[in-house]
Amino acid sequence: MRRATVIVAFFIISTILFMPTGLSEPQTDGTTQVISSSESWNTNSQLNGDVTVSEGATLTIGGDISIATGSSIVIDEGANLVLTGSLSALEMSSGVFMEVYDTTILQPNFTGLVDSGTLRINIAKDYFSTMDVNVTVGDSTVAWNGEEYLDYSVDFNDLAINVSFQGFWQFPVWIDSIQAFDSNGVIYTLDADEWQHNNGVLKIEEGEASYSITINGNFDSNSGSIEGADLSCSGVCSIDNSTLSWSSPINVQDSGTLSIMNSIINGSRSYEDIIVHDTATINYDISTMTGTGGPTDSWIRLLSQRVISTNLKDAPASVHFEGLGYIGSSGDLTLDENGNVELSQHNNPELNKYLRMTEWLDSSGTMNQENAMVIITLSGGFSTWNGDYSTTLDPAPTTPLFTATIPLPFVEINSVVPEDNKGTANKGIGVMVTASNTGDVEVSTNIQCFEGDELADVTTLYVTLAPGESKEIPTTWYANSSGAKSLNCKPLILQKFSTLSEDLGQTVGTESELVSFKDAEDSEDMPIILYGAIVIIIVIGTIIFSRKSAKKLTETEQEKDYTIDEDENDDEDTGVVE
Repeated sequence: MRRATVIVAFFIISTILFMPTGLSEPQTDGTTQVISSSESWNTNSQLNGDVTVSEGATLTIGGDISIATGSSIVIDEGANLVLTGSLSALEMSSGVFMEVYDTTILQPNFTGLVDSGTLRINIAKDYFSTMDVNVTVGDSTVAWNGEEYLDYSVDFNDLAINVSFQGFWQFPVWIDSIQAFDSNGVIYTLDADEWQHNNGVLKIEEGEASYSITINGNFDSNSGSIEGADLSCSGVCSIDNSTLSWSSPINVQDSGTLSIMNSIINGSRSYEDIIVHDTATINYDISTMTGTGGPTDSWIRLLSQRVISTNLKDAPASVHFEGLGYIGSSGDLTLDENGNVELSQHNNPELNKYLRMTEWLDSSGTMNQENAMVIITLSGGFSTWNGDYSTTLDPAPTTPLFTATIPLPFVEINSVVPEDNKGTANKGIGVMVTASNTGDVEVSTNIQCFEGDELADVTTLYVTLAPGESKEIPTTWYANSSGAKSLNCKPLILQKFSTLSEDLGQTVGTESELVSFKDAEDSEDMPIILYGAIVIIIVIGTIIFSRKSAKKLTETEQEKDYTIDEDENDDEDTGVVE
């Protein structure tokens, strides 16, 4: 008896250990279900509510699941979703149409129909008078003027019929269906997703997904089918031999990886079948994939932002770009107060998106990449701080955030050396100022000097310095009063550079040694020897003046005596006796 009990227990344990993973089915009451152990949904059923597959668990879907609007499936990190069946919207609220363009060709094939009759093209979109649309079937071309349908007489021969569109129009033209009327009045109808086409795009009127699938872990679809889903992949997603209708664009998030091959994507809700965000990875097998076609790209890389951060802080700087994004835009921007610029800034959301697209695979299988460049320039002065403070980013950065360093000069005053430690107020004294540029680019600048907080009276100091160069600049200092003073010199940095000034040169300045200045009357400008010289000059001048005066006086007296003697002699010579 005991042996039999042991055997029964063994079989029970074996059954538990080797039984397949849990068989279950989705909820239909709008509640939330958390799957923490592996299970399979292999029967055809409905899902109404939210399902989360937690870490370590695997949900395998082999049946056909119809999902109510607003429901969701979330696969956590470390969890798995395996799809071999189908996931479809329980109710597709919108009809299916095909959007056509200039040169679009539709190829409806009414299989087995061999007869003459009427081909009717049912058109869903309103007509605008500015539109010029021509529709050609065989040799017959009809101008569409807003009619609900166009009829053509044709011979059906069990082959596809070409319906082509030409002309220009500013608004979408949607084809609802194409019908065939045979000679007996029998009507055959093909909906928009039931014919071959070239350069057409399947559309639904509302353009919104019915439910969501979010992959943070792993997703493997092999021979699966997904309809009407908003599919987002932040983990590892593999899609092979599967069909996605109205379930694109697939969003591959920054951390995600998508591998897709041997599959069909149709009816994208946007003009992209797959959007690869930021640095996400995509492996797309061009040779085995069928996409929505027309102007809808197979996949694009879309950056969440295009911010360039610089070292220019709040200084005025310009940003010029060329060839940016999907349409190769060119333009000019300015840095913000933090020295950053968002290259994709634009009031038009569509243009903003185009500026953030860096590469794309179009519907013809051609790989495209932007050919862009960016120049960032710090605006300096005309004669000073007018160097080439710019950087060229070629190619333009293709990451959401990029740091650019603009080469800048840095001016330092190494020394301020007066020629003497004594001077006279308001009389010049020579000073030698040594300046150097320890930055990366050439600079031309003036140098300011101060006596305390006041600007000092010095001759102009202007210097041009190459990177790594030092120069001595002579100047003359005129102290405005007596006393012990020092001279403080620093580069004159433009005010518009604002807080960047601390990165362009020293802001404190370099101080000289003290110089003792005296007023002119207290100085040695009039020494005793000078006074003595003046006295001597006065004495000598007095002596010379005195001698000249005495000589002149003597000569005058002699002149008078000579005249008297001459008269007396004249009297004697004549012998006149009075």
